[in-house]
Amino acid sequence: MFDDDNFLDDDMDVKELVDRFEEMVKEHRSCYFDADELNVILEHYLRHNNVKKANMAADIAVRYHPNNPLVNIIKAKQFLVNSKANEALKTLKNADIDRNDADYLITLAVCYSDLGEHQKAINAYMKAAKEFDFKDCEDIYNYIAEEYQCLSDMENALKFLKLGLNGAEDIENQYFEIRNCYSVLQKMDEAVDFFRHEIDLDPYSIAAWMALGNCYGRMGMLDNAIEQFEYAIAIDPHYKKAYIDIATAYNELDRFQDTIDLVNEALRYNAETALLLCLYGEAKAKLGDKEEALRFFKKAMGMDDSLPEAYAGIGFLLSDEGDPLSAIKFLQHAHTLSPYNTDYMYVIVEEYNKLEDYDNAMKYVNEILELNPYDENVYIAMMECHVLKDDPERAMEALERGLLILPNNAPLLYRKAFLYFAQEKDESGLLTLEMALDSDYNGHIEFLNFDAENLTSNPNIMDLIEEYRKKQS
Repeated sequence: MFDDDNFLDDDMDVKELVDRFEEMVKEHRSCYFDADELNVILEHYLRHNNVKKANMAADIAVRYHPNNPLVNIIKAKQFLVNSKANEALKTLKNADIDRNDADYLITLAVCYSDLGEHQKAINAYMKAAKEFDFKDCEDIYNYIAEEYQCLSDMENALKFLKLGLNGAEDIENQYFEIRNCYSVLQKMDEAVDFFRHEIDLDPYSIAAWMALGNCYGRMGMLDNAIEQFEYAIAIDPHYKKAYIDIATAYNELDRFQDTIDLVNEALRYNAETALLLCLYGEAKAKLGDKEEALRFFKKAMGMDDSLPEAYAGIGFLLSDEGDPLSAIKFLQHAHTLSPYNTDYMYVIVEEYNKLEDYDNAMKYVNEILELNPYDENVYIAMMECHVLKDDPERAMEALERGLLILPNNAPLLYRKAFLYFAQEKDESGLLTLEMALDSDYNGHIEFLNFDAENLTSNPNIMDLIEEYRKKQS
């Protein structure tokens, strides 16, 4: 939380101070520290998330130096670390202390941040940076970036993330945040330029090569992404994350044999991970070698019994083998380990539908809906459950519910048209089909496959599709 040491005396030997404090605590004896020293010790424990020792340092400061103005800042920090931001803010505002002191301003900013007053936090951080003449303020800039992210102001968040780049404790995470800002701003071409520049500055930066690869991945340019990840491996053949990202891209491209070859290479460099074994298992399953796939999923589970991909992989295999009860068991465990992964939930829905257990299927559909109401597939899944229950009225309601959230969504419109035709309401069906064709003409191919025999034999449907084909040409 308080990771800026600019306000501290550079000559202080922090380690020596902390060691002396630790020795005092261990031996249960008294030892004198002045207020500045206790503030340094407190900061050390805050940076290492040691709440117990932070409280001890603050208590000693209050006991030894009750009249020192710095103690008010120490009290405020103690309130903050104990999740009492209101009390911290009150302590600072009532304190007789220099309001331009950088330590005071940074602590004030954290109070505002914890209270959700992000613009006030930004103002306080900027005043603190000004006290340092805006020199060596990378930590503060990163705090400001976080506040702008909370305000969904990605332009300014990006600006300050770049300013704070040299002070980032975790460069990979910093690059991730920068990439995320570019993505939200829909400026991925600029992201590519930025990370190429970072590589020009340091061609041996694995983090920069990985970030560039992930940019291409977000743009759907998986072959380009793989090329960047391969540079990372060329720099360090033991770098596990690169193998995982390449294998993931290979599987998405249906290059399953390439995944197998890559994982074998990773094993030679002792870059084996549980997730990499899962990707290998997935590739084997897609190539039809389900026995070997199962062996690797179990091996991955042995390496990490909390890895959801391992349980999901076995669940998918059991689903393919027509064992929905066992598939659900493994997929539910994967869901427990990764509750926000809707891919697992959709397969659970399908397995319950196979068992004609539509109530449990709908339970998971509603869970997906709560997580992501803007996912068209959840309304399709809801519709399918009602269709299987032979309840076309509720099926139609599901699609209409989706169209309220996603107006003119072609997949939903095509299914709505299909339901109309299935109920012999051709006039409504044609009107809805026209809306769907206008939204996405190519979607008619999937539409006709819903019931090829009946739909293609309806001349009104085929004439309307032909009319839109001519419009397209």
